[in-house]
Amino acid sequence: MSHVELFHIPDDQKFKDGYEFRNYLIENYDPNSVHHDLTIAVGLTKYNTMREFTEALKLFGFNVIKRLGNVLHVRFGERTEEGEPPLESYVTHDSETNLVVFYTNFRKTKSDEIPKIHDFLKKDVNSYYLFFKPLLMKSIVGDLIEQHEYLKIHEFSARRDPYSKVNAHIRPDHSRTISYWGDDGKEVLEEMEHLYGVLPTKFLVNIPYESKFKVDEQGLFTFSSGNLQNVFSILDKAVEESKNTINAFDTSSFKAMSVNTTSKEFIIPSSTPVSIYLKNAIEYHELNDIKKRIKEAKYTILDFNSQEDAFFLSTDLVTNSGYQFRVKADSYKLKMFPEEKPLFSQFMQFYEFILKFIDSRAELSI
Repeated sequence: MSHVELFHIPDDQKFKDGYEFRNYLIENYDPNSVHHDLTIAVGLTKYNTMREFTEALKLFGFNVIKRLGNVLHVRFGERTEEGEPPLESYVTHDSETNLVVFYTNFRKTKSDEIPKIHDFLKKDVNSYYLFFKPLLMKSIVGDLIEQHEYLKIHEFSARRDPYSKVNAHIRPDHSRTISYWGDDGKEVLEEMEHLYGVLPTKFLVNIPYESKFKVDEQGLFTFSSGNLQNVFSILDKAVEESKNTINAFDTSSFKAMSVNTTSKEFIIPSSTPVSIYLKNAIEYHELNDIKKRIKEAKYTILDFNSQEDAFFLSTDLVTNSGYQFRVKADSYKLKMFPEEKPLFSQFMQFYEFILKFIDSRAELSI
């Protein structure tokens, strides 16, 4: 098996930002010159500068090989016993959009290659992969079909979440996941949505004589051939959607206030929550199933309280890493109260849980 090498960018190329790098790739990237497809892994971060973000990369185990202006060439790990090179990637950081993007033609099937990028985006407390909401994925597919008459979808995965209100004509009370391979995937996806109420989570699209690429809800694009512009147009749409996510997180806060009396000093915690509005009302009879899904998502539940009349619930949730926050909800509104400094990764993880298992149409309040 031939060794993987990162696609080449001349050392004399210097880029002022990620958009300039994107334009360079649109004009110059040649899929025929590399052994594997180009993977573009997209994340959000609360590191305000490239310097701060670079330090986080180094702490995780990435090393900066060179700088092409404001584009980093990074490496993770050491050569294997078989002599295969470690993961390498180009990385951009945009302080205005909070966007970070990794570009690499290393492999998704090797645990020490592209999965390491996803590990970083999941484990760094100030970063997270750019999760594409279910209705955004549906919108992306719809836009592509409308814009490209001869488009084909060769494979897709689609999911119906519990409590989904997407219309389904066959057993609408069931959650389900469907994977499909075939040249008529575009038609089958539309049929599956109509019959079973599923929404796409990933798909491989082929636009004849133009481009072939895959989109995954976890912020991954896999580009095989053609023009990169279609990929970046989708990315721009997702970034625009993500602005509400960043703004909502920025409304949350936690502080401990000191209150003095004549005889004693008290520390009183004060927390400002993130609010999530639900289109699908939570109903009391669903609580046991919701608690089960919370536990399956590796949260520990503390002090769970609820009432049926004038529906209300309150609970503390603790992650595997020990991060704790309080959740309060009525039928149509859920609030996430940090009980210590708000962590962007934990907020994103919980919001993704809500979208997958509570309400795929949930919206953040700004």
